[in-house]
Amino acid sequence: MRSKIDDVNDQFRASEVEETRGHVNRSSVRILFLMLMSLIVADTRLDAQTEKDPHRPACTDASCRKIRDFLKKHYCSESPAGNGPDESCDLRDRAKRSAGVKVIADYNCEWNASKDAAECTQHGQLTPELRNILVHELRQLGLPAKAPGETYFTVWQSDRAGWSLAQAYFSHRIGSDIELCEVVAVIDQNGHVIVLRKLPLKKTDVEVPNVTDWTLLDLADTRGDGQVDVILVGDAYEDHWLEVISVHDGSAKTIFSGLGYYL
Repeated sequence: MRSKIDDVNDQFRASEVEETRGHVNRSSVRILFLMLMSLIVADTRLDAQTEKDPHRPACTDASCRKIRDFLKKHYCSESPAGNGPDESCDLRDRAKRSAGVKVIADYNCEWNASKDAAECTQHGQLTPELRNILVHELRQLGLPAKAPGETYFTVWQSDRAGWSLAQAYFSHRIGSDIELCEVVAVIDQNGHVIVLRKLPLKKTDVEVPNVTDWTLLDLADTRGDGQVDVILVGDAYEDHWLEVISVHDGSAKTIFSGLGYYL
């Protein structure tokens, strides 16, 4: 026969079970809430990073990560000093062209301290037809026909691509300012032009330039699919990054932007 004590004990054990269940339910809700908040915070940080640094958007898909790994392996040195991202890398050693790239024309610049100006030397010659195409593109960007200053040219060819990568770069020093105008384009064997990057004629401060200009880095298969991509270095004031452009069937698309460093 059950006693009142047995009944009391049963009620006590039942209350303990209910309390335990309530504790478990509350703990589960708390864990789910914390997980949700973590996702919200991470997403907010990602959005803020993208908005803050448009040159280094989040690299989330497999193709982007494959390109990033290729770039880090072939073009990145150790991260320089500065406040750059975790994956920042030094891009100052830019003479890293692939073996299959043929340089038709190029130029180099050195700083002349006595003249307080850069002195550039053109190497190689491009065809008159190609020169006219590039000069025409500069005219479209606002460069007058008889503007004072110098224009330098770069032309590369790849043994695996049916087009040439070309750059025309104009500069004119005016006291503490400098006028700049630039075009980077792909030109196929029929003379069809695809403009990849451009800098309309602009005057800016020499020491703190408010422009983005471009350096040709390489022509390479960054995705391992047999297609030759254009690899550029973007240069803004104290900010330098890599961009990869796919050229296919008469059109171009930027498929990567990131890495590099900023100060």
